[in-house]
Amino acid sequence: MKFVVSLIAFMLVFDCSYSQNITFNELNDERIDSLLDRSVKINRLENGVAGYRVQIHHDQSQSRDDSQKFRAKFANDFPIYKTYLEYKAPYYKIQIGNFITKLEAFKVQREISKKYRGSYIVPTYIQYEVLSDL
Repeated sequence: MKFVVSLIAFMLVFDCSYSQNITFNELNDERIDSLLDRSVKINRLENGVAGYRVQIHHDQSQSRDDSQKFRAKFANDFPIYKTYLEYKAPYYKIQIGNFITKLEAFKVQREISKKYRGSYIVPTYIQYEVLSDL
């Protein structure tokens, strides 16, 4: 008898606690909307979003042809990563990847640092066209 009473009491308590009506109030703050609009406008002006790449090489003494050879060697070793050759006087820089988060860039940098020591993460802007390929 005690068991049946305990079972009924348990079922009543469980039913009451399980069937609570929860309502969510929608927060529509104008400040949030204005921040989102502002972020979209800034990204359109930049023609992309802030992201990261891994720089694997920079040298001022090499010619463009030597940098292209280094780039081709890397592309042969790691064909899945897109490479970029950039010239900012007096350096030729070779960067790889298009990463939205620094963690993604760090994982790749750690993978390739076994063969290409001295690689490091650099901030960059990633164009929208490139993002659609990801």
